[in-house]
Amino acid sequence: MTIEGTSYYDSLLQTQNTSVAVTTDEKSTSLTSDDFLTLLVTELEYQDPTEPMNNAEMVNQLTQYSQLDELAEMNDKFDTLTASMNAMTATNGLEYLGKQVEANGYTVNKSGDDISSLSIELGAYAESMTVNIYDENGSIVNTENFIQTDAGTHSYTWDGTDFNGNTVDDGNYYVLVSAENSSGATVDANTTTTGTVTGISTTSDGVVFNLDDGRTVNMADVTYATT
Repeated sequence: MTIEGTSYYDSLLQTQNTSVAVTTDEKSTSLTSDDFLTLLVTELEYQDPTEPMNNAEMVNQLTQYSQLDELAEMNDKFDTLTASMNAMTATNGLEYLGKQVEANGYTVNKSGDDISSLSIELGAYAESMTVNIYDENGSIVNTENFIQTDAGTHSYTWDGTDFNGNTVDDGNYYVLVSAENSSGATVDANTTTTGTVTGISTTSDGVVFNLDDGRTVNMADVTYATT
């Protein structure tokens, strides 16, 4: 049956809130396989007896339903597989408990006079290097500039003060490094952090290690661990 160039099935989709009881919410407008089947049955129930549904259209809709059902089943299996892999990874992470790890990261923790250090690895000689410190709200706290820094790994420890030399509050801060050579071209600068693993948690980002000073690092970012 056709209404002004639109199939009755499409018309049902457009008026599903009044013609068919399909459960949706404000966050999702996608159809589930049950919704699809409900719409198809409703179309058959209300079709014009003098103009029954075209066989080809019927086959096409049944094919769509079958594909939707298969995709839903595959998605469920994928979720189960992902959960199993995360559980396995978390189990492997138990081996890191109590060990000191080094990981790619840029977080430092300030607790009184104790401030965690970072390692800065330069891919080449840097004529200038800038180290910016940010608080947890993303506001810049301090900046340090260095000149003529050789390629390789350098230890960096922030003194815990702001632009005016005032001691900042305890907590986690973020260190971002940029460097340039004598021609003004960017030099690769990578930061790594170290700490002792005291806890493990599973998040949407993967397995995360809790360090002894309150920081966290992703297990996937760990580059070295003590034996």
